[in-house]
Amino acid sequence: MYAQQPVIVSFKSKDEKQLFDGRLILMLAKTNQQEPRFQLTDGPETQIAFGIDVENWKTGVSKLFGANAFGYPIERMKDIPAGEYYIQALLHRYETFHRKDGHTVKLPMDRGEGQQWNLAPGNLYSKPVK
Repeated sequence: MYAQQPVIVSFKSKDEKQLFDGRLILMLAKTNQQEPRFQLTDGPETQIAFGIDVENWKTGVSKLFGANAFGYPIERMKDIPAGEYYIQALLHRYETFHRKDGHTVKLPMDRGEGQQWNLAPGNLYSKPVK
């Protein structure tokens, strides 16, 4: 079972005033044949991912994935089977749209990659670590 240790994600940027919105995804994989971001599928061989929304995230601010972080295909981090994993974090960046009806929405736009979140230009991602 999960060792009850949270995973903390932060980043450093030269532009300390830049703020990011999006979905922060924490991925765990049993193998290092590919980066974890390329091992998530809809099939039985999929690896594990957890996600949290971030808004106005800036350099140096930490985001925490705790025992109750929601994921796929395992629903909560506390239920991860014991073992060794390769871990990687990715921020799927959102853009802000102000609609004519007064609503504001934040959505990931296609940036030339065909809406493939694991390849989208401008996303932030870490190197995988064991």
